[in-house]
Amino acid sequence: MRIVLLGGAGYIGTVATRHLTGLGHHVTVVDGLIYQRGDDPGRLLPTASAFVNADLRDPDALHRAAKGADAVVHLGGLVGEPACALDERLAVELNYASPVLAAEAARAAGVEHYVFFSSCSVYGSHDGTVDEDTVPNPLGIYARTKVLAERTLTDTMDGHALTVLRLATVHGRSPRQRLDSVANRMTAQAISTGRIPLNGGGQRRPLVHVGDVADVLAQTLTTPDGLRIFNVGADQENYTIAEIAAAVEQVVPGTRIDTGPERDEADARDYRTSFARLASAFPGTCPTTLAHGVREVADAVATKELDDPDLPEYDNLAGLKNSLAEGRIRPLGSDECTRLHAAYTHTTWSER
Repeated sequence: MRIVLLGGAGYIGTVATRHLTGLGHHVTVVDGLIYQRGDDPGRLLPTASAFVNADLRDPDALHRAAKGADAVVHLGGLVGEPACALDERLAVELNYASPVLAAEAARAAGVEHYVFFSSCSVYGSHDGTVDEDTVPNPLGIYARTKVLAERTLTDTMDGHALTVLRLATVHGRSPRQRLDSVANRMTAQAISTGRIPLNGGGQRRPLVHVGDVADVLAQTLTTPDGLRIFNVGADQENYTIAEIAAAVEQVVPGTRIDTGPERDEADARDYRTSFARLASAFPGTCPTTLAHGVREVADAVATKELDDPDLPEYDNLAGLKNSLAEGRIRPLGSDECTRLHAAYTHTTWSER
């Protein structure tokens, strides 16, 4: 199968590329390398069939990439509310306009299957357990761009296979490592300082290992079937933030938890997620435990395989700040991006 991974040089994409090529697929990675960390695509993506350095908001580049593909996967963009809040227009262009433009290019090229990486963050704050039929409750720019992209892609890909993957919070080891997600951050700080910072310990988060995400992607790519939405994770990997800290403390001996305020008002997400639909469609998926991912990251930091965990190269927010300050990334304001930004600004989020 000929697969195009848009944003494939990132934390998830580098793992997915190796997994998919290991299964015998032809994988073309298209990535703008917006963080400009000096990454060598040849090192990050040694198994990729091809690498194209291109802006994922460029319709011409997207049309060229989609030509001859069996599937297009969009997993690029800005991750998390703090990064999106730095420049809302840029977040809308990368998280909403880009996947819609890519879907338009895929449909024009006759691509039969489009996969969009969304997030369980779309659920915001909910009592009880949320599933794919729960009405989204986006609490910030990041979740709003994901919700609107899902809605628009459903119309854009009408008549073609569309799979939406709403990811739990991802953890574990990757060639393009991130240490700013909750489990990875706690683990890196436990190794480097002996302490595990804990704020908002009662809030609930589902987790999923990065390798399991790559496996779910591979399985969905080989089974296209109309419109499908999956929460990606496992029921047993639902945790409170306090439970995540306790797991890190257990895996990393000699560490202690530093408890702060009960709630982190900057991030009010709080939900328990059902992954029953994914488990029914693909039995046995997402078996990797939180403890396994913690050990991976802890070993990499302890052995200096990863450098100083406070370096901006491991933090998407810090990396984006640098890119914005140095003028390496900015809103394009193209006609296409302006058209789609208008759709975002005219959406009333209080209307369900």
